Amino acid sequence: MRRYFYPRWKKYLIFVQDISIYFVYYERKTIKINVMKKLLTVFSILISCGLQAQQDQVEVKLWTIYPGYVITNENDTIHGYIKLNNFIDNQRKALFYNSPDDENYAEKYKPKDIKAYKVGPRYYESFKFWPETSAKGVHFFLKIIDGPLSYYKWYYESTEDSKKRIVVDEEKQKITKIDLSFSEDKLYTQSIFMKKGEEAEKMSNLNFKKSMSKYLDDYPELATKIANKEEGYRAWDIEKIIGEYNAWYRNNH
Repeated sequence: MRRYFYPRWKKYLIFVQDISIYFVYYERKTIKINVMKKLLTVFSILISCGLQAQQDQVEVKLWTIYPGYVITNENDTIHGYIKLNNFIDNQRKALFYNSPDDENYAEKYKPKDIKAYKVGPRYYESFKFWPETSAKGVHFFLKIIDGPLSYYKWYYESTEDSKKRIVVDEEKQKITKIDLSFSEDKLYTQSIFMKKGEEAEKMSNLNFKKSMSKYLDDYPELATKIANKEEGYRAWDIEKIIGEYNAWYRNNH
């Protein structure tokens, strides 16, 4: 449906058709202002959050071989099968199989050996960082959102839970037993962020409004909403916030 508007300045005719606005000059010079930008912004946010929701909803079987691939440090992609152990173990290594029926893995990749790998619905990237309960170095991090601002998670368990699960022979100074039946639902998580071309950063939920608003101060409008603790811009809304930032970045860079 087309609607016409006649403003006071007679030499312009404005009409709206579908989702685009047209300004028609009387000399037949037409300028089209596409209002799809706002819709694309909304779609980008929904897609970013939707990808994470989809990943969270996929049920996986631990200690199971899934189709996957690795990305080498030379950017080559090698398809095959990878064992999905659990959130913690997959941060340390990727066990690559040529066939899902193989009893032994063909290759064992540590974080410094490859750039990334995918196992089932989970995608890991390697980079140098000092996460909770681990030494500073190169680790695999589960990628939650990809974009100008990428979002990762690091999983860890409490010291008490580790002691219950891992038995160490003090005399021989080596691990003698590991209980692998723990639940991933009981693990703690650390949020890690990485802007395009920058190093990884961690944010504390205890001072979220201050740290995150400062981190995203290149987008003042969003930073202000976070600093003012507006509804929908709290620590638990992080995926929505990242989606909004990424949509803004793509539209302005």
